[in-house]
Amino acid sequence: MAQDAPLANLRTAARLANGFMLDLVKLGRFGRDVVDAILLTAISQANVLPITRDPVLQRRYATLDQPPPDDLRRPVSISAVAHSLHVPFETARRRIAAMVEAGIVYSTPRGVIIPQAPLDSPTYRTLATAHYEIVRGLYLRLTPLQLFDFPSHPPEFSAAAPPVRLVSRLSANYLLRLSEPITENAGDLVSALILLDMIHANTEHLPDLGVRTDPAVSNGYLPDDQRRPVRVSTLSERLGIPPETVRRHLNRLARLDRCERTETGYIVPGRVLSQGPFVRYMLDNNLHMQRFFAGLAEYGITTLWDHEANALRGAA
Repeated sequence: MAQDAPLANLRTAARLANGFMLDLVKLGRFGRDVVDAILLTAISQANVLPITRDPVLQRRYATLDQPPPDDLRRPVSISAVAHSLHVPFETARRRIAAMVEAGIVYSTPRGVIIPQAPLDSPTYRTLATAHYEIVRGLYLRLTPLQLFDFPSHPPEFSAAAPPVRLVSRLSANYLLRLSEPITENAGDLVSALILLDMIHANTEHLPDLGVRTDPAVSNGYLPDDQRRPVRVSTLSERLGIPPETVRRHLNRLARLDRCERTETGYIVPGRVLSQGPFVRYMLDNNLHMQRFFAGLAEYGITTLWDHEANALRGAA
């Protein structure tokens, strides 16, 4: 991110990134809850690690019509997945076993793997295309904040054959990098996802630019009367987590002073967001986001999106 970016813009970027992460997680649920979605993301990324480490392979298997073959996918142990996400081993084992039984994940002597076949299905292609559009949408919303300072590169792909798989791999890496600090702050993965969705629900009605803040209140954060409280039932529906589980984690988060209960629902107040762990999370997000979009720029993807946006503006 640009070093001289206004703090308000960094906060807006963190807010947009929060909603973006949740959109990706919810998109990848395959009818399951968001915890399974994170587990699937971690498994998939571990499987394709040989590809993400090789720019030649990244380009070769970038589009929807070029799914990576199974011999390039590396199985990953359940213990490695659990460790990477700070999830109890038994929780990961139980959930992954259910996904194996459902045919979403395959078990091998060397670990678990998501093979090519389901990742080349019509359903996956639809979801992956939606994933690509969510990433592109985030980039176009962030651009007016003037946060990016990476060099541009000529487009290597076209709008007719967009690099959907490449973008999905890079954005999944970004999502997993941010899951660790927020999980540590919340105490566990389920609490972290509930906390993120609560923050998102409190602020998703706000515009990207021109949000009023009060320097005298919560270190310049949004006044709490502008945050929209969210109910347990709403969080349960949004995340696919049972209401009693959501309520139990909210009570724990409230005891940890990560949120507050109001007459109409729960909020994460400005005084909490201005504390050290959340400030570090915001700054970490800026660094990880810079790395993420710089990676996209190296393949000319952000330039492709800029050209598409300019063409639309010209047509208007």
